[in-house]
Amino acid sequence: MTYNVHKVIPISDINPARNTPVISRIFMFATVGVFLLIQPKNQLELFNFFYQYSAIPCELVNFSPISESQFYNNDCFNNQSSSIFPEKNLLLSVISANFFHANFIHILGNLWSFWIFGNNVEDKLGKFRFIIFLIFIGIMSVSVHTYLNQDSLIPIVGASGIVSGLMGAYVFMFPNARLLVLVPFGFLFPTTIKAKFFMVFWFLSQILISISDQNISWEAHVGGFVFGYLLLRIFNNKRYNV
Repeated sequence: MTYNVHKVIPISDINPARNTPVISRIFMFATVGVFLLIQPKNQLELFNFFYQYSAIPCELVNFSPISESQFYNNDCFNNQSSSIFPEKNLLLSVISANFFHANFIHILGNLWSFWIFGNNVEDKLGKFRFIIFLIFIGIMSVSVHTYLNQDSLIPIVGASGIVSGLMGAYVFMFPNARLLVLVPFGFLFPTTIKAKFFMVFWFLSQILISISDQNISWEAHVGGFVFGYLLLRIFNNKRYNV
């Protein structure tokens, strides 16, 4: 039997925030609102919705909405016809991509992790710097994925890049904070682990994802984490240990 010990699932942290995480709640409510009220429920309509409003690496590299020939030939360099969505705002798509999710499990996992790590990061940064942080990490995670997949015609969707950035910021400020996690040793075994050790398991999972699953944007995850960590080095002159 193989035990996927790299898939350590965070449940909560033992690190209560002092202030009400207003921006975190607004982000989460907005994301849920987009999922429930704006995204189509029909799979074909959702497919078209993502292509119309979400970021696509090929579009961002060429700074032009994909054409019919690019789409139907699955070839970013075959741009010989008119754009499918000529009015698409490519810059806005870099931001909107972070609010879209493919399904209920996708959004649940992202927002659960956002809550675990986001409230403490917001608590330390303050509301204004936290907003700057979210915007910056959202843009950079999409940019890293785009840079490493320049000919991709697959839309980027999900807040995973931002969540990963929050994890990078969290481990910078709270490396010794303890997280309640579930470890799959044949069954889900609950235990606590320091944040810095949890991140080791998380990075291992990204390496395995890069090898085995091409439908998950590990590039955005790792890029978000790295830029989240580095941005905290700019925002803070010292570490916050707990």
